[in-house]
Amino acid sequence: MIDILCFGEALIDMRGEAVSGRRVYIPQPGGAPANVAVGVARLGGRSGFIGQVGEDVFGNDILSALVEYGVDVSLTRQTGKAMTALAFVTLDDDGERSFAFYRTETADMLYKAEMCPDDALKQAGIVHFCSNTLTAPAIRETTFALMRRAREHGCLVSFDVNYRQPLWPAAEVPAPHILKAASMADIVKFSREELEALFGEGADLSDDLLTEKVQLLLVSDGARPLQAYCSGRTLTLQPPRVEAIDTTAAGDAFVAGLLFGLGGQSVKSTAFNDWLAVPGNIEEALAFASRCGAHAAMHFGAFDALPTRNQLQRLVPKIT
Repeated sequence: MIDILCFGEALIDMRGEAVSGRRVYIPQPGGAPANVAVGVARLGGRSGFIGQVGEDVFGNDILSALVEYGVDVSLTRQTGKAMTALAFVTLDDDGERSFAFYRTETADMLYKAEMCPDDALKQAGIVHFCSNTLTAPAIRETTFALMRRAREHGCLVSFDVNYRQPLWPAAEVPAPHILKAASMADIVKFSREELEALFGEGADLSDDLLTEKVQLLLVSDGARPLQAYCSGRTLTLQPPRVEAIDTTAAGDAFVAGLLFGLGGQSVKSTAFNDWLAVPGNIEEALAFASRCGAHAAMHFGAFDALPTRNQLQRLVPKIT
């Protein structure tokens, strides 16, 4: 049985490094939802990945890595009709990353909702999504269809915005599509940077989203305090202070930590508000998730940077 399913893109991160005065790119499996699936498995959870890669060397590498890290790939497809997507990742001196994508009509964009059987969604407790499957009409409709089906089966639906502006066509306005997906989820995570890029400086969607289906809204801000809105209250959490060298998978590690905790307690959508109302539940879950994110920021790569529980002992965030 799989507790947590993650839908979306699995791709190769081409991580740039300076070698002898030149920039050299090292291929590493990644993609936000794939990172979350691996993060859950690394922590000891039962996760599966829903998506598609190409029948090429990179697609083979991704599948092998997912299996190696303990992710169920029975819902992961390969196709000979398109190539696996690539993302070129460049880091600045503070470990912050920028991206250049090769993702036009790649294998992940061709996934159809009917490829995912209902039985898989019925058995999962949590299904996780990101916005990178909203960037084109066909994969956007696939995403919305899977979100609707997950809700119909009582799954807890998670949505991490993970906004990547270069993936969106110049004529497309991302905000309405992202807001629609957010309104279909129980858990929504924005970074402060994403929130302001999409909705303007000082944007606050807590009143809008929390009146819909959303039960927990998270706004991260790198090393600065995280804001959490739920059950009529606002929490502020200071993540552990660490020396970041690569933030590529930090947000995904945070989400994996949160979903791992919820999956381990078998929290369902219909009981999520009750769980949030219990003193200490969300505080403990967010503290654990923050340690996961901080650990990932201290290590290079995506899959490789995601922590095990034994690696988190010294990272203790503060909640106010």
